[in-house]
Amino acid sequence: SGRFTRDNLDQFEEYFDALVVRCYCTEENFQRLDRVRQLAAERTLSVAQIAVAYVLSTPLNLFALTAARTPKEASANASAATVQLTTEEMAWLNLETNDRHG
Repeated sequence: SGRFTRDNLDQFEEYFDALVVRCYCTEENFQRLDRVRQLAAERTLSVAQIAVAYVLSTPLNLFALTAARTPKEASANASAATVQLTTEEMAWLNLETNDRHG
């Protein structure tokens, strides 16, 4: 969402925020976020749409839980179901490779 960044982690003191920082705010995850932002910009999609597409593109039996504050956000979430990520993009987003074009 952009709420947590490499530069603001020391600002989160409430219990659940601090838990998020401790569990998820790693350099690897920020690198993943950098790649999601890059791919979203190239495809003219939002970060949230790439995230939903990633979950829906995994071979595991996963389900994307989304929330929306506006009808526009709800529409964007629904349209993410039609976004297809390639195997190469999936591996690239997950830091398994530096080459996403096969």
